[in-house]
Amino acid sequence: MMTFAAVLKSLEDTRAMGACLARCLPSGAVCLLRGDLAAGKTTLVKAVCAQYAIAPQAVTSPTYTIANWYEGDVVVCHVDFYRLESPDDLYNLDDGDWLNPDGPTFIEWPDVALNFLKGVDTLEISLGNVDGDTAARRVTVSARGESYGALFSALGALAEVRGLTVLAPGSDKGAHAPC
Repeated sequence: MMTFAAVLKSLEDTRAMGACLARCLPSGAVCLLRGDLAAGKTTLVKAVCAQYAIAPQAVTSPTYTIANWYEGDVVVCHVDFYRLESPDDLYNLDDGDWLNPDGPTFIEWPDVALNFLKGVDTLEISLGNVDGDTAARRVTVSARGESYGALFSALGALAEVRGLTVLAPGSDKGAHAPC
């Protein structure tokens, strides 16, 4: 499994990561977004969408709608399963309502969908707050499957260019690891 972990120091770093994702995600990418409320999941989706000529104000949390579809240079599906209580709730939805075969799908609170995604290459992006810094976010990106290989080289280059603190996988501290 490929993993990248770093500290995004600012909103500008989050936007730069979103631009990196937009350039490197394969068609039909399935991105599982993890993090507490207000960790920056929708902010990251906005940053990706901006690269596809989707206005940031069009990108909103789909907590109450379940799925939002944004059309730009690429169509993006943004899903939030926070309100679903079990995988059974997904049986009422056609997977075409929440999986985009032609562009990226971003799934917030993805646990109820994991059985539906068996055998699918997924990218897991976890965001968390950094103690004492309201602007910074710890991000960990992990891939299941080989579809995302080019992304990890790009993330390493992004870390170098932006001077991000790269973390050892599984670390909450600022220990440097090679990109």
